[in-house]
Amino acid sequence: MFVMALAGLVQSSQGHPALGVFMKPITEHFGWSRGAYTSGMTIGTMLGGFIAVFIGPLVDRHGGRRILTAAAIVVTGSVILTTFVTAFWQFLALQIIARTVNMGIVVLVMQVTIPKWFVRKRGRAVAFASVGNMIGNAGTPLFVQFFVSRFGWRTAAFVLGTSVMTVTLLPIWFILRRSPEDMGLHTDGDSEGPEELARSNETTSARPARVEVSMTVRQVLRHPSLYLLMTAFTLSMVVGSSINLHTIPYLSDRGLSADLAVIVMAVFSSGGAIGALIMGFVVERYPARQVLSASFLLGALSYIILLNVHGPTIAFLWAGYSGVIRGGMGTLSQVIFADYYGRGSLGAIRGLTSPAQMGANSLGPLAAALAFDIRGDYFTIFALYGVLMVGASLSIFLARPPASPAPIEAAA
Repeated sequence: MFVMALAGLVQSSQGHPALGVFMKPITEHFGWSRGAYTSGMTIGTMLGGFIAVFIGPLVDRHGGRRILTAAAIVVTGSVILTTFVTAFWQFLALQIIARTVNMGIVVLVMQVTIPKWFVRKRGRAVAFASVGNMIGNAGTPLFVQFFVSRFGWRTAAFVLGTSVMTVTLLPIWFILRRSPEDMGLHTDGDSEGPEELARSNETTSARPARVEVSMTVRQVLRHPSLYLLMTAFTLSMVVGSSINLHTIPYLSDRGLSADLAVIVMAVFSSGGAIGALIMGFVVERYPARQVLSASFLLGALSYIILLNVHGPTIAFLWAGYSGVIRGGMGTLSQVIFADYYGRGSLGAIRGLTSPAQMGANSLGPLAAALAFDIRGDYFTIFALYGVLMVGASLSIFLARPPASPAPIEAAA
């Protein structure tokens, strides 16, 4: 979990909250439009979705240690090189490379590794590991804004890249492992394997623990739940990626200072950590499908608040409410795939879902940027995002799990 928290820092260095802080300084410095600024992210994120199809099976077979270490070098190195950008093509190339690796490798390894180590305690484990990403998304924009305000965006990019590289590389290389079985251990830290634990519980008349059954990719492709899950998370990706990137400029346009807008986003990300932890325990007691469906509906309501921001009070209200909801969704989205389809082919399955989700992740921010460039505000696009969240809620509700690989129940 510690290593996945560090991977979250790598991801956050090229994540939308940090890129949102850089948006106004860089576009104003070079005279670029916001659509141009997001174009490299769009292309890179889409490419990341496609390479994840091939990376997923490799993570299943060999683990993520080597590939995540290399990915961290590429991502943080790209952030450092942004310091020396003097032309748009240079910025575009760096963004394409960094986002391709970040979304196609770093995010995929983060999604797959923890669910492979836990079954009964999967919800809380994913939640604790997600805190690193939430802390990164909360702290990184504040860190960047501090240096942007005092020393400029070039210094901020250099310090961010070197700091994250220094902190993350060695632990990822020396600590990360593929699965507990590789170290002679069992899932959840149990002294017995799932089958032996189930038989022991039956013998002692305890509430039986279900033995997880891993589905193959071919089996999963024939089950309608996969396509409903993909639809729901694709819609959610369109919305979430746009909010992460455009909220800081949006709040600035609404009259908040740059420093205050970053603090609002820090509250949003901090709320995400709280939501992730809460949902980590909730999903161990209630079906992920039902909790996710309700979460998407609550997320839709957040856009009513966001569209009525005219000062810091409503902005912080939105950040606290929406952050908790969004953080919970992150935990649930990782848990539900492992609960539905098991651990064995999880990397390959998540890789197959990546093209659609990463395409949505890339197109959402671009759509918001173009909407702003055309209309001069974000009202229409943010209202549309609320509608998309309702659609995601309905899709998740209809995605009933396969009969065999049901969520694991904790032994009493």
